[in-house]
Amino acid sequence: MIVLIGPILRRAEAGRTPSRREILLMLRAEDEEYRSLLEVAGRICRQKKGEEPSLRFLVDLEVSDPQRIREDVVHAWRTGCASVLLCASSGYDAVDEVAALIRDIAEQTDMQVVLGLGERSYEVYALWRHAGAVEYLLPHDSCNPDLFSQLHPGHSPAVRLTRGLWLKGLGYRVTGGICVGIDGETDEDLADDLEVLRNAGLTGVMVRSAGCAGDLLRVLAITRLCLPDADLWVATDDPVLQARALGCGANILVTAHPAGSDHEVPRALSHGISG
Repeated sequence: MIVLIGPILRRAEAGRTPSRREILLMLRAEDEEYRSLLEVAGRICRQKKGEEPSLRFLVDLEVSDPQRIREDVVHAWRTGCASVLLCASSGYDAVDEVAALIRDIAEQTDMQVVLGLGERSYEVYALWRHAGAVEYLLPHDSCNPDLFSQLHPGHSPAVRLTRGLWLKGLGYRVTGGICVGIDGETDEDLADDLEVLRNAGLTGVMVRSAGCAGDLLRVLAITRLCLPDADLWVATDDPVLQARALGCGANILVTAHPAGSDHEVPRALSHGISG
């Protein structure tokens, strides 16, 4: 199929973000056009975010010892991580302990504290913001309720998006995200999700995959064209996928293993990250 997205890519490099129709064309591009999409997204990323990715240390609060967390965060800071992501499921109820950990990190390091702790009450978000957290990860994953329910039974994407407004009102930088490869997901669904991200005024986006069926790199590249100034995350322990994602739009590498660390975080890259 001939799509001819060259003019779309040239306009994107000149500073014009793509329309929904153009997003759909890029989602369907093949072969050389697909490769050009990834290359252009990489150039825009380097122009906007610089040549070197920022390292973000990942901590799963539900599988890590509290004292070891503090030691590992300090080690990560000393070995080049600029920020730390504290993640857990929304059922993790150590609210005051999280606030204390945020304060300790702020006192011991210059790292920015990012939270990925799911849907919470307004009061809890406010407590953690007051403690010093600066950013919150809350992906809506899919604005199609049927697709969303596959990932989060009994929950609604509208609730996620409302929580995002709360977070912005409290002064957090808000990182959203979408999931590619959900069973039954269409190009139109992905285009809707990219429109939601663009209209939400987010400072960051994480694109994750529900399985091998999803083309994470394609959606990541299109996200960079739609949100040229956003921080785009890559969170995977696959070094090949890390390198490819950083080459086609991502500028933040989330890692559970900073240089020299021997600490294993067994669920970190699948648990909590998804919100």
